[in-house]
Amino acid sequence: MIRRAALLAVVGLAIALTSANAAATPAADPYSPVMVVLDSSGSMKARDAGGTGTRMDAAKRAVSTMVDGLPAEARVGLTIYGAGTGSAGSEKAAGCKDVQVVQPVGAVNKPALKAAVSRAQARGYTPIGQSLRTAAAQLPAEGQRSIVLVSDGEDTCAPPQPCEVAKELHRQGIDLHVHTIGFRVGAAARAQLACIAQTTGGTYHDADDAGTLTGVLGRVTERALRHYEPVGKPITGTNDPTTAPLVAPGQYVDTLNSQEERFYAVDLKEGETLYFAGTAIFPRGNVRDIEALDIRITGPGGADCYKRERQLHTRAKADGGSLSTVLRWDELADGTGQSRTCDEAGRYTLRLTRDNKGTDRVPVELLVRVEPPVTGGKGDPAQAALVQFAGQPAGAGQAVRGGGSFNEATTLAGSGRYAETVYYGEQLFYRVKLDWGQGLAYRITYGGVPDGETVNVATSLFNPVRDEIDSDTTAYTGNTMTLPFDGKPIATTRVMYLNRDGGAADIRKMAVDGWYYIMVKLGAADGAGGVPVKIDLAVAGTKVSGPEYSSVGSTPEATPSAEPSSSESSSSSPSSSPEGGSGTASGPIDGRANSDDSSSALPWVIGGAAGLLAVAGVAIALILRGRRPSGPSRPY
Repeated sequence: MIRRAALLAVVGLAIALTSANAAATPAADPYSPVMVVLDSSGSMKARDAGGTGTRMDAAKRAVSTMVDGLPAEARVGLTIYGAGTGSAGSEKAAGCKDVQVVQPVGAVNKPALKAAVSRAQARGYTPIGQSLRTAAAQLPAEGQRSIVLVSDGEDTCAPPQPCEVAKELHRQGIDLHVHTIGFRVGAAARAQLACIAQTTGGTYHDADDAGTLTGVLGRVTERALRHYEPVGKPITGTNDPTTAPLVAPGQYVDTLNSQEERFYAVDLKEGETLYFAGTAIFPRGNVRDIEALDIRITGPGGADCYKRERQLHTRAKADGGSLSTVLRWDELADGTGQSRTCDEAGRYTLRLTRDNKGTDRVPVELLVRVEPPVTGGKGDPAQAALVQFAGQPAGAGQAVRGGGSFNEATTLAGSGRYAETVYYGEQLFYRVKLDWGQGLAYRITYGGVPDGETVNVATSLFNPVRDEIDSDTTAYTGNTMTLPFDGKPIATTRVMYLNRDGGAADIRKMAVDGWYYIMVKLGAADGAGGVPVKIDLAVAGTKVSGPEYSSVGSTPEATPSAEPSSSESSSSSPSSSPEGGSGTASGPIDGRANSDDSSSALPWVIGGAAGLLAVAGVAIALILRGRRPSGPSRPY
């Protein structure tokens, strides 16, 4: 059933700026506000490594390129420090107060932003701590907002110490990320900038030359607005299977270089089924278009289980985005195993490999889930018939705003039509709750945009463990078009436990109840702006009894819960139901994918990692959706 329509090459590289707000109701601002802080100290007069000018010249080009990619709806300001005084000792008092807001945060004014940065001259001191206070004061007092700081050295004016300022802002409960970029910095400056990012839940990046700075600045700025933010407990896999870290069920974040092997270990008991998913997150600008993520498993004593899963991403360079690969191991489950070497309890090792000829390191989310044994009935028989639309939804649809990742997927409350604007370069996620006995069908319509860019578009449907069920992709030329291109909806059967024993590979993926994910993508382009999109959804079937699991993990604990968003309602649903299904059994509880409720019949065990995952996952969700977290910020 997997559809692969012709892909049309995308010309140029755009910075797709995206806010990770996952509310299922329209919001006034499609993007979160960002203040860019630029170093204009005397050290920026040094020659750039490429020999084409000074570091200041490189920074100006990077900011100008970033500004070119901003959509009209973005709210971005610019603060510069060090440009108003010299660096002589007699000027230090004035130089350490030399922080200028040259463009306040507001509706983006590209000519003004570019003119302001072009006038800056590298001259004075480096008051990073003071610049953070100034930039934070320019941002709104409520909601998620970000600072993107570019510096080629450490603070030369402390006090205040920059990391102490970051802690001060965090203690005040400000929902503020500071993303820092070190431009040809030494160890001390790198540590200082990384501390700022860690404290505020931001990210730190090195940039060693002008080209890298341009790419990193655009990448960080898009992340500051709406982008795939990795979520999970930090972990470092080893390159030796014998020393692989032991992981309990939960969600983790690692990083993976090209051609690098990372090993992780999981202990499995008799009758359990393992799901191990890796989601690699790609920035635009990779060395080549094709990326692959590969997972293999070995059993107790290093036995080869002869099981491998591998997925490809063919637009990684042009569009960025994410790629998920899932390995299911059910040889220990009663009645399903046919292996002679890996069907007994013990320690299993997973090898994760990224296949790309580049040198960049990317974040990887790891989802580890263990399904307990079924000791009683297995529920209704397997299904073969796909859900269909009983009629075509009508009207404008309920406005929604998609999330930038699985973790921030927007809840679609049930059957009907939903309306969204997808901006060039965005990959957005939505989720639909399916209990045992329920299924869905959907289609995506991209609205016509006069003189719209020619880009690739795509949609995919994933099950609760991120296994892709079906997808479609083709070229968008500015005319109204619908995916799937053949007119048939992307659909599931009714979700049943026994579907896993079905003949077709895609049917076997419909054997897990919980949140199903719809991904909608609009390729990167030279221009800014967006395309109106309609999502027509049918949810059919009524909840039935599922499998009778053993007492181990009999209480639903598939994922940590989170406080519902005040902007969402569990009773909300769009008009025009195309099929007589009941929608989700209990309605949405919030907009995060790392959430569940008592209606879930999938009692997968979280184990010891649950608390840490809950803190990390809830914190990033609350920050990105404009709520104040009560615990630590997103793990660095």
